[in-house]
Parts: sequence; structure tokens; C-alpha cells
Amino acid sequence: MPRLAKISLLCALALLAVVPAASMGSGPTATAATKCGLSSKPRAYGPTYVTSLRVSGTSCRNGRKLIRGYYNCRIHNGGRKGHCSGVYGYHCHESRTSSAVQFDALAKCSKSGRRIDHRYTQNT
Repeated sequence: MPRLAKISLLCALALLAVVPAASMGSGPTATAATKCGLSSKPRAYGPTYVTSLRVSGTSCRNGRKLIRGYYNCRIHNGGRKGHCSGVYGYHCHESRTSSAVQFDALAKCSKSGRRIDHRYTQNT
């Protein structure tokens, strides 16, 4: 093999060794949160009104599926005022603000770097 060809081959191999290591980075890649559209039927997901849905690392379709499952989990764990610690492998927690006739809630669910947050209003 001529000397120029050997040098070219060595340079190409050196680049292959360096480029993948540099492109892998030092940690997980951040994914931007996506605001998802909701059904034109406000009660399609269970609670009185779902007002927002935001997902990261998963699809809006999975987010809408989780909202329905989360609502069913709450109903099975205390009725309308019930709580749900998780559904479909997601760990969830929520914060609520109450009034005499309803409460507003923000439920945050996460699983393996995926996140689904939704806000809803529930009549009591």
C-alpha cells in the first residue's frame, strides 16, 4: 500500500474514533415540551374541563390517553376528589386550588425522561 494511502486510511480511522465520541455528548439530550391540542368536547377526557396538556419525550396522543387513565384512577381512588399516584407506568403528583364548587389542578406525570403535565377543573 502506498504511503499516501496509509496516511489517508489512518486519518479516516482517527476521525471515526473521535467524531462519535464528540457527538454523543455528556448527558441526555433535552427535548422541548410540546403544547398539545385538546378535543373540542371539553369533557372528552373525564374531568369537567381539561384546560391544557403539555408533553415532553412522548406524543400528544399518549398524553391524551394518560389524562383519561389518570381520571379513571382518581375515580377509583376516592371519587371526584380522589387522588392518583400513577398510571401506565408514570409517577404522578398534583397540586390543587379549591373553591366552594370546584377545584383546579395541575397534574405532573413522569416516566424515564418522559413528562406529561395537564391542568383540569373538576366540579365537586
